[in-house]
Parts: sequence; structure tokens; C-alpha cells
Amino acid sequence: MKKTVFDGKQWIFELISQSQVKAMVSGSIYKDKRPTGSTKEDVVINSISMDNSFLQDGVFNVNFYVPMLSVSIAGSTQYMPNNNRMAEISKAASQALDNVFKPEYNLTIVNHNTFEVEAENAIYINFRINLKAYN
Repeated sequence: MKKTVFDGKQWIFELISQSQVKAMVSGSIYKDKRPTGSTKEDVVINSISMDNSFLQDGVFNVNFYVPMLSVSIAGSTQYMPNNNRMAEISKAASQALDNVFKPEYNLTIVNHNTFEVEAENAIYINFRINLKAYN
């Protein structure tokens, strides 16, 4: 039976939920969208594509949000990346999501990067995931 992007998101959700990442982030794990106005460390899983071949190939994003630190520089409040926290979460995320081999699927991290969400004073670490699903 062919798998869907919904299966892929659920598998990734379960992997993160069963890893140390769940206990270390201050927020929650979500599929598709982060709650508006959240200021916590949240995890958001979304899908890019999943083909319909015999050995299905899927691409997913897993975003780990980390609020910026409010610091005073020369009497002015600035928001700076929390690099230590991002490094801790990235390490745990890599352990949970890279080179996962299950009977129904395999997961590997293709690449990762950071993006700023200026309106939310947050940065997220994006992990691009390749998923191979077996029928």
C-alpha cells in the first residue's frame, strides 16, 4: 500500500516524540504549523513532496524554533541568536533524525540551515529530511 505525506509526518513526529528532543524543548511538536504568537522552543514538521514510485521518495522539513536572547548593547535592547541552545537542539535533532532505518521507511538528513523570523524574535533550525518508504 502506498504511503502518503501524512504517514511521513506521523513517522517523524513519533521519532521526535520518542527522542530526547521532546524533553529538552520548552514548547511542543506540531505538524504543518506553529501556533501564532508562540514564544517557546517548538518543533514543526511539514512535507514538501512524496512520489508514488515503488520505493517512494519523500522530502520533509523539520523546523526547530529557538527564541532569540534579549540583550542590552550600549543601552539599547537587541535580539541575538541563542547559539548555545541552537547547538544543543541541533545535536539532539541530528541524533533523532539521521540514518534511521525502520521496516517501513528510512530517514536521512539531507542538509540543515538556520533562518530568522524577525517578527517573532526567533530563529529556526531547518532540517531537510529525505524519507524512503517501502510498500
